[in-house]
Amino acid sequence: MKNACWWVAGFCAAAAGFIVWGPKRIKPVEELAHRLEVAWSDHHTSG
Repeated sequence: MKNACWWVAGFCAAAAGFIVWGPKRIKPVEELAHRLEVAWSDHHTSG
């Protein structure tokens, strides 16, 4: 029973963390991917 309580608490904490920090992290990752794409294309077309 104690393990079940820990499992439920852990699942709730993970869900809360995903809800709080999930949407905010999507944009920076996409922005970084775009910057890397631009840098890669500049590097391979400059010479």
